[in-house]
Formats: sequence, structure tokens, C-alpha cells
Amino acid sequence: MWSFIAKNKNDIIYLSLLLFSVFIGPYYRKLSTVDSKKWAGSILGIVLIIIVSGYSAAHPILSALSGIIAIKSTSIKSCHTFAFFYMFGYLIVFRLSNQFGLKGSSGQTNLIEMIIVLRVVGVAFEMNGSWLAMAKAKKVDQEATKKDSEEKPLKDDDFVELINPEFIDLFHYCFNYIGLLTGPYYRYRTFDDYFRLPYSKYVDCFGFTINTLKIVPLYISLYLGLSNVWPLDYILTEDHNNRHFLYRMMYPWVLFAAFRQRIYSGMTLAESVCTSAGLGAYPAQGKNRSGHGPTVGYMKLKQMSEEEARTAQYDFKTIECMDVWGCETVVTLRDSMKVWNKAVQYWVAMVVYKRFPVTALKIHAALFVSVIWHGFHAGYFFCIYFCPFYLMAEDIYFKLYYKDATGIKKKIIGFIMWFLRSHSESYQAAAFLLLTFDRIWIYYSSMYHYWYGVWLAFLILGLILKKVRNMLNPRISRTADSTEVKAQ
Repeated sequence: MWSFIAKNKNDIIYLSLLLFSVFIGPYYRKLSTVDSKKWAGSILGIVLIIIVSGYSAAHPILSALSGIIAIKSTSIKSCHTFAFFYMFGYLIVFRLSNQFGLKGSSGQTNLIEMIIVLRVVGVAFEMNGSWLAMAKAKKVDQEATKKDSEEKPLKDDDFVELINPEFIDLFHYCFNYIGLLTGPYYRYRTFDDYFRLPYSKYVDCFGFTINTLKIVPLYISLYLGLSNVWPLDYILTEDHNNRHFLYRMMYPWVLFAAFRQRIYSGMTLAESVCTSAGLGAYPAQGKNRSGHGPTVGYMKLKQMSEEEARTAQYDFKTIECMDVWGCETVVTLRDSMKVWNKAVQYWVAMVVYKRFPVTALKIHAALFVSVIWHGFHAGYFFCIYFCPFYLMAEDIYFKLYYKDATGIKKKIIGFIMWFLRSHSESYQAAAFLLLTFDRIWIYYSSMYHYWYGVWLAFLILGLILKKVRNMLNPRISRTADSTEVKAQ
């Protein structure tokens, strides 16, 4: 018992602080004034950083403050670019500090620094994006705008008002305890709405929190059970290498299953911190999106009266991290990527993918930034950056066989694609967990790097089948036409 506690001391402290953050939410929500809530949230956030990090707390605190200064010292036209390179530069130095003779930081401190990077860079891009959107709106003729609004379905643009917070507002946004330990990422707009709009007063925070928390004990139990029965280091042993190939091939499934339970428990607790405090609650009519918030009628929601707010139906989709059922059941890797850590996926899409100037390299830029954000270990590159190569093959088979299939045929093909997707993720997750190149190479060599060969074979076969299908399509079309004529 004591050996288990000693071995997992940092994780236990981290878990305890997350639970404390959930517990403190109702009291925080009841603070009477906006200023008292902002200062209480920021002070509590800094205290949590110090408890988790000790002397290393200087890194997230210093990086956030200097990042805010960088934003306010540059123009809104260029603050996003400066903030991006500065914060990621600091992140690189922070992670390489042990190379300069300094004591390395804990994994928990690294998580806090990662969240700080998301917040500082994210708000800079919000400021610049809103400025660009407002400048563009001024140039649009009012009649043309009216005509477009009549012809197109009602949906908000990414930015519908100027966002340009003061230094002290950025300070509170960066250090507020909600989501600071392990996410989720939320926009500055969401943070500002939390204090200015009445939603947190009328949403059933307790009900949402209990509903979110009730599954956490299962996740933790599964993680502890799986990780103890099937430990990670076993796959590097000679005993593992002497096992049957099928056993070795399926071992990453249980490793990735244990890893998912750990992520599910952490992310669910992170969501509970938000729901407990009421941050991220919006009326469901806004068709809220993870990370973004309302996507429809945002300006109307801001003008909602107290009576309307009291009777509105709410959700917390804005701070939703994981779609657990989706992670377990979706058929394709492409869909799996969309439901995994959704708030951070939103950040990567808005900051990197949509803003990267070279269209052909957008996906590569997004994946590269995602890898660097996670860390420099080879395992992150093997896991994250190899996804497009599997997607190339998967997309071909999806269009050829699954997309238009129906009934039992669709279910059978869907199961096969689910199995291959799950196996691919497990194979890549083994690299993510092993981290270093030498450990990854030992394991993959013991498996003869077989899955990369399978990928290549699938891709070549898919390209051949696609070409055959394209050649046959004209004949199929002519046959269908003649059949239709006869029927008439």
C-alpha cells in the first residue's frame, strides 16, 4: 500500500487537487462581485501551480506574465505571431532546462505549462482574428450583407465582435484555476462571458457535475487493473519476445486501453471542475461547440433577459473534452481524431490549420505543432505524425466500400474498419507510451515493424482497387441507363 502511494505520489497529489477544484466550485460561483471572483480564481490558480510545481512554478508563472506583456507590447495586427513563437520558444527552453544544468520539472508542471501556452497563444489569435473580422465587416456593403444573410443559413462567423482585453483581464484569464491543471481549453470569450452573463446562476451545476463524475471511479479502477496486470515495461522483456506473435500483436490493445482510462478520468475531472463552477454553460439553442462556444445567434444570447436565462435549457458542450463513447466506437481514425481531446483539437484547428498560409501543408503544420506541444520524444512523432499515412489508405476504403453500404454489409465492413482503426491506434500508442527512440525500436523490431508493412500493402491495394473501380464506373453507368430505358 505504502509502496503504491510512494510510487504514485505526484499523481495522487494531482488527483487530490483536481477533486479540490471540483469541490470548491459552488463556493467560487457564489462570490458576490466580478472582481472578487476574478481575483479569487487567479490567486487560487497561482497557489495550485506552486503546490504542484514547487520551485518550478516560476516557469508557468513567468511564461504567462511575459507572454501577456508580449501581447500588449505589440500591435493587434501582429501580436498573434509574436505570442506563438515566443510561447513555443519558451516551452522548448523549459523542456530542455535539464540540458543546461537546471533541475527538470515534473510531468504535472509540464501539463500546466502546456495549458498556459494554449491560453496565451489562443487569446492572441482571438484578438487578431476578431480585428481582421471587424475590419473586413466594415468593407462589406450593407445590402450585400443583408442579401447573404437571407440566402445562407443562420450561423455565426468565428468572430462577431472585437476582442481586445486589458492586461489585468489577460492575467486573470491565464491564471484562473478553472482548467489550469489539465484543461480543458476554452476561449477568452468564454471566460469573459462567465463573469458578464447570468448563465452560471441558472444552470444546474450540481446535476451536471454529478452526472459527469459518476463514471470516474470506473475509469480509475480499469486503469489500475489493466496497468497492473499488463504493465508497459513487459513488452521490452525477453519473456514477451518469446510469446506467440498473436499475443504480442494484441498486447498494445490493453496498453492503449489502460492509457485511455487514465485520460478519460483526467479529462472527466477537468470537465467537472468547469461544471462545478458553472464556466462554459450556454443555452443549448446556441448549438455550442467544444472550445468555441455558441455557433448560432451569439449576439442574441448576450442580450438574453434574466427571465429568459432562468428558463433556458443549458449544456456544457463548450468545455467538453472527450466523447468517450465515440472514442470507443467510431469506425475511422479520422472520426476518432475528432472526438479525442476536442477542446485542444479546436485550438489546433483555429490557431494552426485555418491560419497556415500554405494549403497543401496545413495538415502537416497542425500535426507538427501538436507534436511539439506534447514534447520532443520520438514517441510523439511516431504516434501523431504517422496518422496521415494510415488516413490515406483508410479514406480509399471508406469511399469504396463503407460510405454507400447499407444493412448487414455496412455493419460487417464497419466492424472490420473499426478493428483496423483500433489496432492502428494501439500500435501507435505503444510508441507514445514508450517515448524514447531506443525503447520504441526495441519493441517495433521485436514485432518486425509489421504494421507499417500492412499500411503500405493496404495503401497499394486500395489505389489499385480505386483505379479498377474508376475504370468500371462508365460501364456501370451505361448498364444502369439502359436498364432505366427498358423499364420506361
